[in-house]
Amino acid sequence: MSEIATYMRRVEVMKRANHLAEIHYRAWHFWFWFTPISVSIGVVLLLSFANAANVMSANERAGMKLSVSMGCFAFLAFVLNSLQTYFGWSSHAEVHRVVELELSQGVSFRLEKLRKMMMMSATKQHRANLTQELYRIDVYLQAVQRRTPGIPRNIEAAFGMLASRLGRIAVSYPNAFQMRLSTYNLMNEEKNQLPVEMQIDALDLLIQEMEKYWLYPLYMPNAHDVVSRTIDIFFERPVEGGTGDGEKDGDESTDSSHT
Repeated sequence: MSEIATYMRRVEVMKRANHLAEIHYRAWHFWFWFTPISVSIGVVLLLSFANAANVMSANERAGMKLSVSMGCFAFLAFVLNSLQTYFGWSSHAEVHRVVELELSQGVSFRLEKLRKMMMMSATKQHRANLTQELYRIDVYLQAVQRRTPGIPRNIEAAFGMLASRLGRIAVSYPNAFQMRLSTYNLMNEEKNQLPVEMQIDALDLLIQEMEKYWLYPLYMPNAHDVVSRTIDIFFERPVEGGTGDGEKDGDESTDSSHT
């Protein structure tokens, strides 16, 4: 079961990282290619009409200015198109969208099916099948990572830092960790192990905090700052059936995130 949980955590991180990367690259495509090139083409069309009208009025000096302006905007459109071709923002966004879809509908479904199978009957044959299936999934995930464009650095750093902080809190602040853990209906979990459900909630909260950044999604917030804020909120939230001591433990755990 722990092997399945490891892969489930890995897939959940990859899904959300690709989701944010898609949004990020689509924003760059829209604001740094589609919008300015549309404006440039529109201006060129307007100037061409103005130039045609000016030719009819035989004003050569004004016609020269209009022609130069048209040339400048046409050149700008060419440069913007070259940038899109070079950086491939649109194609990167589409690849990340497809990868997220594959992970959601394919790998996550297979892993959930394997987990249910092992909970129902963990025979020797089932364990052998599990090992083979996990090996296939691992090969597939490695292939996906090789063919996928790079995840923006701050996104990758934030997700990695969040997992590291949660793991440290589980070991260094077990009381706060167990108080948060008690809100999940889990069985047969190893002591101080990070459940998939808890990591999913933490990842979703991290994304919510990243979306509050004023330059999002063109730019991502500083990974250290957003992860620290996420950890604080995650462990400060009231726990059902908890006590004031639990809140104190949560505060202590979040202090560790700044160290």
